Amino acid sequence: MKKALLILLSLFFASNFIFSQTFVGPEKCMQCHSNMSGWRTSLHANGFSVVLDDSKTMQPLYGVVNDYDDNGIDDFHDGLNFNDISSVFDPFKPNAPILAYSAAAGYTVTIGEVTSRVHLTYGTALFKQRYALKMPSASGALSADLYIGPIQYNDKNHSYALYNAQVWWVYVDGQPTNEPIFTAASTLADIATNKKSISKGCMGCHTTGFVVNPKDANGEWTMTGGAIDPATVGMYTDNNIYDFDGDGVKEQMNTGCESCHGAGSDHASTPTKDNIINPLTDLTAEQGNNLCGMCHNRGKSKPNNTFSYPYDDANMQGWAIGDMVTDYFTDGGGYYGDKVSDGPKSSKKHRQQFLDFYQSSKPTFQYKNVTCFDCHDVHNDNKHHMRREIVEDDSTGAELIIATDNDNNTLCLACHATHGDFEAITKEMVADYDNNVTGIGEIVSAHTNHSYDPENGPSRCSKCHNPKTIKSALPYDIHSHTFEAIPPQKTNEFAMPNSCSVSCHRSIENSATPMFNTGVDASLTDWSEASDVALATKLMEYYGPDGSWWNHTVSVERISNNIPSEFVLGQNYPNPFNPTTSIDFSITQQSDVNITVYNAVGQAVEVLVNDNVPAGTYKINWNASRFASGVYFYRMDAGEFVKTQKMILLK
Repeated sequence: MKKALLILLSLFFASNFIFSQTFVGPEKCMQCHSNMSGWRTSLHANGFSVVLDDSKTMQPLYGVVNDYDDNGIDDFHDGLNFNDISSVFDPFKPNAPILAYSAAAGYTVTIGEVTSRVHLTYGTALFKQRYALKMPSASGALSADLYIGPIQYNDKNHSYALYNAQVWWVYVDGQPTNEPIFTAASTLADIATNKKSISKGCMGCHTTGFVVNPKDANGEWTMTGGAIDPATVGMYTDNNIYDFDGDGVKEQMNTGCESCHGAGSDHASTPTKDNIINPLTDLTAEQGNNLCGMCHNRGKSKPNNTFSYPYDDANMQGWAIGDMVTDYFTDGGGYYGDKVSDGPKSSKKHRQQFLDFYQSSKPTFQYKNVTCFDCHDVHNDNKHHMRREIVEDDSTGAELIIATDNDNNTLCLACHATHGDFEAITKEMVADYDNNVTGIGEIVSAHTNHSYDPENGPSRCSKCHNPKTIKSALPYDIHSHTFEAIPPQKTNEFAMPNSCSVSCHRSIENSATPMFNTGVDASLTDWSEASDVALATKLMEYYGPDGSWWNHTVSVERISNNIPSEFVLGQNYPNPFNPTTSIDFSITQQSDVNITVYNAVGQAVEVLVNDNVPAGTYKINWNASRFASGVYFYRMDAGEFVKTQKMILLK
C-alpha cells in the first residue's frame, strides 16, 4: 500500500497531462521505440551501475573500471592499498583507503576500522567513477542509505582524485588529519551525519519517478524510485533497477524514458500520442529547457536547501514536467568574477549548463528561441548526443533534412545560415556541405579571421562559443554553454580562461608550449600567471577593446533580462560627473550595438560598445579620467535606432 501511494505521488507528470502513474521502464519503451536505443549509451542510462559482484568488471558503463596501473585488472581485485603508494590520499596514512574484492563480501573500501561494501558505481567509465557504500554501524546494522566514498577515479588519465575527503577524515583549521570520522563505534545516527548521502544529493536526478521518504529514527534519508510493472522486471539484467529503500521491490534507477515523457502504463497498453508527453510538441521552448535544467544545474532544493536537486522541501513534493527550475532550485554553482548585475555569468564548476544557457542570448534569440533539443538528442549514441540531423525549410519553403555534425559546423550552420554574418550561406549549401565547403569556408573565415579547418579546430564554431572552461574530473573537460566567445580581456580582469587560450592557444594539449613568446604555462588551473596575462594581453590586440579583428568591450553590465518595449538610450548619471558616470540603454531584440563618445568638435574619443547584444536593459560605466573637462556627446546606433545624448565632465 505504501508503495502504491508513493507511486501515485510520482513527480514526473505535468499537471496539464492526466496519465496513470504506473511505470513500465525503458526496456518496455524500447520494445516499440527501438530507434531510441542510443539512450542506453548515455549518462542518462548509466549514471549509476549496480556492482554487487564482479560479473562486469572492467566493462565500461556497467562495471568497476578503476585501473590506475593500466594492467587490465580493476584496483579492487588488485587489493590496492593507498597506504602503500604515493597518491592524493597521503595525508590520511595509515588510514588511507584500502580496496578489496571477494565473492563473499563483494567490492569493499576500508577506512581505518570500518569496511563498507560498494553497492553502486557512480559516474560510470565515461570520464570518472565514484563508489556508493553501505556503511556498517556499531550494532552490526547497515546504513539505510548509501554514501559516496572519498575515492574518485579519473578514467582519462588513470589517476585518483579526492572527493569530499572532509566528510571521511577529521580536518582541523582546514587542514586534514589522518583520523577517520567514522569508526567501529559509530552508530546509525552518527552515519546519518555523512553529507554525501545519495538520497539527499544524487538520486533526485539519477532516478526515474523518485520520491523522498521521511527521515527514519536515526536521521537517515532514503528514497524510492518508480516501481516497474512486475511483468517487465525480468527485462533488466544490467543497470536500471535497484531496491533503494530496502523494501524488497526493485525500482527504476537512472534517468529513464519516463523521466521526460511521463509514466508509460497507459501509453504501453493503448499506444497513442495523447497519453504520453512529448517535450518537443507538448511543452513550450521554455518548459523544454527547464525540463533539462532540472538536472543540468547545480544548487539546492527550496526553500530549506535540504537536497542537492530540485525539490519543494517544505511540502516534500517534487517537480512535474513543465515546471520551472527557479520554483524548486536555488543557484549553488561556482562562478568566475564576470558577473552581470542580476546574477553570475560564467560557470567554473560542472553541471551548470542550464544556468549558463540562460545567461546567453539563445533562449530569446531573435531568429529562433533555442532549446537544448536543437543541439542534443539523448536517444542517439553520438558523442555528447549531438544531433545528427535537423529539419529546416529550404529557400522555397519545402522541408529540407540537413545532416549535422558539430565538428564540421553543420550543426551550428543548420540554424545560423541565412542571417547575420552567414546570410550568404543557404540552407541548401549546408545540406550539401561537401560540395559547398569552399564557399562556406570563405564566409565563416571572414567571421572568424582564421583559416577554415573546423575538423582540426580552426574556425569551428564551438571552439570559440562553447570552450572547455568548467572542471569536472579534470581541468576544462566540460564545455561552457553561455555561447559567448569569451574574450581575452576577461583573463586579465577576472583570472579566468578565455576561448582563444583554452581552445587553441594554450589548450590542455599544448599548455607547456610558449605561445607568441609569452612564456611557459605552469598550471592550467591558475589563469593569473604571468604567462597567461601576457598571452591574454597579446590576444587582446586581435580580440579586445580596439582589437584589430574584433573591437569588443566587456564593461557592459546587464540590468534586466526582461524584453523592453522600446529602444532607449538613457541620460548618463551623474551629470555633470568626475571622472566616472553610468549610461543605461535598452534594446528590444538582439542587435549590433555601437555606443561611441565624441568631444565637442565631433571627434570620436572612445568606443563604449561595439558588439552584438541580446535583448535587454544594460548599464555602461565610463571612466573619463584621461580626458579633459568639457562637453561630450555619446551616440547609440542599433539597427534603425539612433540617438545622441549630451554629458559634462567637470574636474
